[in-house]
This record gives sequence, C-alpha cells and structure tokens, in this order.
Amino acid sequence: MEKQKRKPGRSDVSGLKWAISTAAFAVTIGGWGWLAAQNPPEVAAGEPMITIVPPSVAYQPLPDWLSQSPALPVLPTVAPLNVPDMPARQPAAQPAPAAAPAPAVAPAPAAAPAPAQPALREVTVPAPAPRPAPVARTRSSR
Repeated sequence: MEKQKRKPGRSDVSGLKWAISTAAFAVTIGGWGWLAAQNPPEVAAGEPMITIVPPSVAYQPLPDWLSQSPALPVLPTVAPLNVPDMPARQPAAQPAPAAAPAPAVAPAPAAAPAPAQPALREVTVPAPAPRPAPVARTRSSR
C-alpha cells in the first residue's frame, strides 16, 4: 500500500482565490456604473409651483338640545325616620371599696358537672346505587 502524497502545486491557492474575488467585484461595480449611465436621472426644470391655501373654517350654531338646561327629575322629600334618641350615658359605677380580707378557708372542691350529652338523631345511610358492569374492549386477532 502506498501512502498518498500531497501535490505541492495545489497547496497554496489563496492568491488565485483573491484574484478571482477582486475581478468579480470589479466587474459587478462596473456593471452597475454602465446600467446607471443608460438611464440618467431627470433634472427638474425649475422650482415646482406649490400654492398653499389656508383652510376655511365654517362655524355652525349649537344644536337646541345643547343650549337648553337639562331636565332634572324632581326627587320626593325624604321623611326622617322615627328613631328614638339614645339615652344619655350614665357614668360608670365606682367599684366598691375592698372589704376586710376574709379568713382563708379553702372550700371543698365541687364535683365537675357532667358534660351534656349531644343530641342524637337517627341517621340512615342510603344503599349504594347499582353500577353497570365494566365493559372490556378487546381487539380481535382475526
């Protein structure tokens, strides 16, 4: 088996690529110049005649409904409610002066009251509704 060898003549072609690109660019610019010379731009003969006319404003009278006062509905008189006056607040009663301390006798602990029984009512559970049988979907092998 022989090893492939590179050909030294083709190793450096960047100069050739640069020359081709430059020539293509020059031809493109030259073509644009030639096309532009075929159709020269038109030169205006003079200043264009532009006349500016101020707008005319016509004033019209206001419509009748806008010059009249609007008709407001008459509201009925509001009658006061018969709310009795609040009685004057009485000053808070002064607490009674503390009496002489009583002898410290521990009272017998009272029996805790029995908790009240909650009101019971009869509850009936409805029977479960019958459910349809599940449907199995199978594919036929035929």
